[in-house]
Formats: sequence, C-alpha cells, structure tokens
Amino acid sequence: MTSGVAVRSGGSAPVRQRMEEPLPAAPLPAAPLPAAPLPAAPLPAARPGNGTTDWRPFLRALAAEVDDVVGAGGRDALLQGVGRQLASMYPMPQRGTLDGLAMDMTETLDGFGWGAVQIAFSAQEHCLVLTHEGLPRIGGAGEPAGMWLAATLVGLYEGWMAQQPGADASLVARRVASAQPDEIVIRYGKE
Repeated sequence: MTSGVAVRSGGSAPVRQRMEEPLPAAPLPAAPLPAAPLPAAPLPAARPGNGTTDWRPFLRALAAEVDDVVGAGGRDALLQGVGRQLASMYPMPQRGTLDGLAMDMTETLDGFGWGAVQIAFSAQEHCLVLTHEGLPRIGGAGEPAGMWLAATLVGLYEGWMAQQPGADASLVARRVASAQPDEIVIRYGKE
C-alpha cells in the first residue's frame, strides 16, 4: 500500500489530504451469519401512529424507586416542588374571576394531558377548593392507588394561585379527602 500527503489550494489556506490506495475487498463468508437469539420475553409493541413515546413504564419504575428511597412524605415534598417548577415554567395570566382562572388552568392542564379543574370559594372555611379530575394514573402507585402524581398538583396550584393579583404569601395548598375516587380535592387558604 502506498500513501502520501497531497496539498490542495483554494480558499484561504492549503488543505492537507491523506491519499491511500483502496484496500482490497474482503471476501464474503460462504455461510449466512447466525441469527441473533430472540429475547426470552416479548417486548411491548410500539404505539403506532402518533409518534409519541410511552413514558408509563419509566414513570412506574420512577414512582417505585422514589417511594422506596424517600417514602411517602419525601415523595410528596419532591412532587410539590416539581409542581411549583411547572407553575413557574407555565405561568397563569392574571384573572379577576375564579371561572376565568379555572378555564386558563384547564387549558394548560389539557395540554399536559392532565385533566381539568374547577374552583369554588368555601365561605364556611374561608378558602378556595380546587377539584381536579383526569390526572393520569401511574400504575397502582400513590394513595389512593394510581394517584402518585397528586402531590404535583398541590405545588402546581399553589404556584399558580401565588401568581394572581393580591396573592397572600401565607396561603397554602393542601390535599384533602375526596368522596370520589377519581378526583383530587385541594384546599387553598390559611393553614
């Protein structure tokens, strides 16, 4: 094999290019290559058509690991922080009515694929009551089963409410019991 260096000019500086003779082609094997062994268990089929990635297996594994490492209290604190981050990344416009604010929140939630919210004032408790439906379930994780992301909503709604005109920094969001298994109720007011 012979090799050398050629210099081309053109442009502002000469270009050095290594020149080699081509290598002879390797002969092909006479017998076909053995096929790779098939996996022991079939892999789940890709979701055709929409071009999106299915994050559910990852989220189920993440939920199990977070719960194992930090427990329910640590999980809820972490997810509330994630919710506050989402609120700052997706701010709500300032609205003068609860209906208008709920509509804006629902529009953003719908973009996430996270359902919808209704907001009502409780004169008895002097607080706002946010009723959320349609949160994606993460397998059987969370309390009740499948509601692992609920704490994220607490931080998200607290962050969005704090962005509104006349917001009081002493008001907090906390999850309260619901009679309906598919809804999450969050109280926003004084502790």
